[in-house]
Parts: sequence; structure tokens; C-alpha cells
Amino acid sequence: MSQVILLDDISVIEALSKVKPGLQKYLYIRNLIYNVDVSKCADFKQAFNGFYRMRQRPQLFYDTFYRFMEENKYHSPTFEQALKFLFKELDRVEASFSSKLVATINPELPIRDSIVLKNLGKKAPAYYRKTRLQETLELYDDIIKWYESYLKTEEANKIIRFFDETYPNTGLTNVKKIDFVLWQIRD
Repeated sequence: MSQVILLDDISVIEALSKVKPGLQKYLYIRNLIYNVDVSKCADFKQAFNGFYRMRQRPQLFYDTFYRFMEENKYHSPTFEQALKFLFKELDRVEASFSSKLVATINPELPIRDSIVLKNLGKKAPAYYRKTRLQETLELYDDIIKWYESYLKTEEANKIIRFFDETYPNTGLTNVKKIDFVLWQIRD
């Protein structure tokens, strides 16, 4: 569960050198979310879609997604609530975007996407599985537990320290700092 990523200082510094453009976009999104109606604000949608690479979706998806975000941004919805709502409305298991929605509202929650899964040595449930929705929920719970455990390690403390030295006073949670580094570690 508490798999350590084992990044050397050079790898952390390389990952952090790639963070700045995304960090600026993320801070812009966090600044806008409580100051606009996200279901109507084109600037917010463009920033969110660009940052999280949410492209080429039917208009119904965007309308449903941003309506749920707007209606729930003051209630900190859970991953399960977002996932089940999008499944009910769109008949799709939108694990990655559900996690991005809830993690944008509550920065103590992690992102769950293919890059993070790969870096944590985890795999998404297969599309054809009848139990995919439940397995997706269990996988997200595993990711949360991983973060809880990992944040207690010396490696996590080192990454957070390097992050704070490189980007002081961001106001980001430690979960988000680790998210940003994990997101930069790609083949």
C-alpha cells in the first residue's frame, strides 16, 4: 500500500521544473471556481478543460459535468457522488474526470488518472467488467490510502520541501504538491 516511488533528487528537480505552467493554470482555476458560475463561465471551462485535458466530449457531457460542479462546489462532493451522478446521467464510468472535479473543489483529494495510476503501480478496472463501478470506487479508496501512507514518508517530505523551495507560498495542500510531481513523471 505505501509503495515509495523512490525518486532521486534529480528526478524530483526535473519534475518540478515542468510544474510551473500547470501550476499557474491550476491556481487560476482555484481562484475562479468560487467567484463564477462554473456552469456558465467560458473562461473557467476553457481553463479547466485545458488543464485537465478534457477534450472532444459531447456537449451533454460538458453541460452535465459543469452543472454538477456548480451545484456542489460548496458541499465538497465525494468521488463516489460525482462518479455515480455522471454514471446515472451519462451512462459512463468517468473515473478520471470525477476525481478531477472533486479534487478541484477539495484539494485534499487526489487526482486519479492514467499517469497517476501508472506511477502508483495500479490499473483501472477493465471496461467490460460488470463490477467496474464498484472496482473504480475501491481503487480510488486505495489511492487515498496510498496518499495517507505516502505523505508520512521521508521521500514525500523531501518532495514537498523541494516543491515549497521552488514554488513558495502557493497555498497548495501537500496532496496537491505530490499530485503535481506524480503528473510530471512520464515515460
